[in-house]
Amino acid sequence: MARARLAGVASGFGWRSVAAAAVLILAAGVAGMVVPPVAGAAWAGMGTAVGAGTAVGAGTAVGAGTAVGAGRTTAGQSAAACGRAVGPFRVSGTQVLGAGGRPFVSYGLTVAGLQGPDWTGSVALDWAEIAATADQWCANTVRLQLNQDDLLGPDGTGFSRAYMAAIESEVSLAESRHLVVVLNDETNLATPAEQKVQRGPTPGTETFWKDLAAVYGHDPQVIFDLFNEPRMYSAGMSLAQEWQLWLDGGTYDGVYYPFGMAQLAAYVRTTAGARNLFWIEGPNFSASFAGMVQQHALLHVSGVVYAVHHPAGPADAGSWSDDFGYLITAGVAPVVEGEWTNYEPAPTASPTTMPTSCWPDAPAMVPAFLQYLTLYGVGLNAYTLQPGFLIRSYSNLADPTTMNSATWTCQSDSEPQPGQGAGSAVLAWFQQQNG
Repeated sequence: MARARLAGVASGFGWRSVAAAAVLILAAGVAGMVVPPVAGAAWAGMGTAVGAGTAVGAGTAVGAGTAVGAGRTTAGQSAAACGRAVGPFRVSGTQVLGAGGRPFVSYGLTVAGLQGPDWTGSVALDWAEIAATADQWCANTVRLQLNQDDLLGPDGTGFSRAYMAAIESEVSLAESRHLVVVLNDETNLATPAEQKVQRGPTPGTETFWKDLAAVYGHDPQVIFDLFNEPRMYSAGMSLAQEWQLWLDGGTYDGVYYPFGMAQLAAYVRTTAGARNLFWIEGPNFSASFAGMVQQHALLHVSGVVYAVHHPAGPADAGSWSDDFGYLITAGVAPVVEGEWTNYEPAPTASPTTMPTSCWPDAPAMVPAFLQYLTLYGVGLNAYTLQPGFLIRSYSNLADPTTMNSATWTCQSDSEPQPGQGAGSAVLAWFQQQNG
């Protein structure tokens, strides 16, 4: 998911000192200096395994309805009280195990400043969000969205030392805060011409991961999320064609993709020599893994977790099982909800298409969704610390959005209480599961 990022962040997390450090590290990278790792990354304990319960917070509703995860569920829990995960990570059946064989369930947020062409203006905000993820949101994971074009150029043959320095600075900060770091290759924000030829992995994607594996391929705290939301899909395509294109590549919309996710994963594991856990996203924006087993599209490399994004079906347990839960109940593989959010769309004067990121019955179904994830041991990476998504404003990255059943709506032209979102429900769930 792409998003616009605002420039302003107020104080409250020491973000100015964080930003100043970021500038120094970036300057060192541009000048060709070696950027040292951030000290203090002594790993403290292990994230908690799956528990039970719902994520409904307390508070006063606006209007007559029930307030779900209301605004006084703030991010005030001490970071020291929250679970920290220690790698290396490996897959065992439908679980991920970390150091000492302890189960690892990812509870995290996405930080997306390095995904766009204007990434230099987003580093300070990224640093503040990483700090908030660790210190205020009781998370054990942060997912950094990167862009292969920013590192290599559109033709995949260059190399930006400044961009690599920015990646290294954010990973070092996250690891110093005892977070597991997920690195994701995002191509949604390229120019229209480049997007047309980057709907699936390309030779540039392999080069991108070769360069990252040289730095992080043996880092036990780093996970590789190999390709963001593969998009070689169109309405009416057969299930067989959809999964074949995803698995092996082929021609889509006049563009030939010489390989798919199977070869990409094999390349990063074998040729690039990466030992990291892999998050693998499915076809059609990874909205569903329905049909993957039937179409013989499972990947045959080690250390694979399938990462669903914003499930495609109706918001109910049957649809969630069809989209991803069956992989666990059938003993196929572990699953993570790699990117998910729920929020009201921005108000408009005229009706607009209802976004998939807004469930009409979210005040009831978001707690049910989180309870479903708990039941099956599925982690969640929420999207993102942006006003109207998980937080109310950039003035306080610890003040989450809330949902009111009396006023919640996905109709952008008729919102009685704009700015609602699932932030408080997510925060309460993180505190409950990882606290």
